Amino acid sequence: MKSMTGFGRAERSADGVSVSLQVSSVNRKNLEVICILPKEYQRLERAVVDSAKARVGRGRLQYSVEIRDERNDSGGLPSDAQIDAGIERIKSIAKRHGGSESVDTQTVVELARLLESEPEALPEELVERLLLECSEAALDELIAMRSREGAALKDDLSSRCSCLADIVSEIESLIPEMLAKHRENLYSRLEQAGLEIDLDDERVLKELALFADRCDLSEEMTRLESHLEQFGELIEKDEPVGRSMEFLIQEIARETNTTGSKSCSVEVSKRSLAMKNELERIREQVANVE
Repeated sequence: MKSMTGFGRAERSADGVSVSLQVSSVNRKNLEVICILPKEYQRLERAVVDSAKARVGRGRLQYSVEIRDERNDSGGLPSDAQIDAGIERIKSIAKRHGGSESVDTQTVVELARLLESEPEALPEELVERLLLECSEAALDELIAMRSREGAALKDDLSSRCSCLADIVSEIESLIPEMLAKHRENLYSRLEQAGLEIDLDDERVLKELALFADRCDLSEEMTRLESHLEQFGELIEKDEPVGRSMEFLIQEIARETNTTGSKSCSVEVSKRSLAMKNELERIREQVANVE
C-alpha cells in the first residue's frame, strides 16, 4: 500500500549539459501528470508523462524541469583578444580611409555585439537521455516516500478495521438480548393496559414474528463481516487499492446505517454510532491511499 503524497528530485550532467528535475504528488481521484518543458523540448514531455504512468497508479504529479547549457561559461560573449583584434582592425580601416583612429566606449559595445556568437543548440538526444534518467531517479525517490507513508497508513487502517470488527461482534452478541427485551416490554405494556394476553394467540405470535423480522440484523452483520474481511485483504496488497477501499467504505456505511435504523436497543444504537465515527476516520485516511 502506498500513499498519494510524495516528493523526489534528481540531477544529471554530461558533456556540458545539465538537467535537474523535481516531481511532487498530491491526492487525486485519478492519475494526473503535469510536465511542461521549454518550447524546444516539448516533444519530450510525452516520454516523461509515460514514465510516470508506468509506475504510479493515482495522484496528481507535478514536474519542474531545468535544462542548462554549461559548455560556454561566458554565455557567448567574445573574448578580450577578439575585441582587441577587432579594435585594431577598425583603426586600420579608419586610417586607410582618412578617418579618426580614436575608439570610444560605444564603438567597443557595438563591436562586442557584432562578435557575440549565437549559442550552439544542445544535442537533443543527450538532453532526452539525461531527462529520462532524472525522471526515473526522481520517481524512485517519490515512490519510496509514498511507500513509507503507505506503511503508516496500513498500520492505522488495520487497527481501525479491527476496531470495527470488534464492534460488529459486540452487536451480534446483543441481538438476542435486544429481541428478548423488546418482547418483555411488549408484554408488560399490554398487561399495564389491562388487556388479556394469550401467549398462544396466533395474532400475538404473528406480531412478534413480524417485529423480530424487522429487527433482525443477521444479514447486516454477515455483510459487514464480509466487507471488513475484504477490506483487510486490500490492506495487505502491494498495488493501488484506494478506489476499491472507497467502494467498500460506501458498502460498510450502508450496512451501518441500516443497523442503526433497525435497532431497538440503546446499546446497539451506541455501537452503531461508534461504527459511523470510526468509519469516517477510515474514510479520511483512505482518501490518501493510492
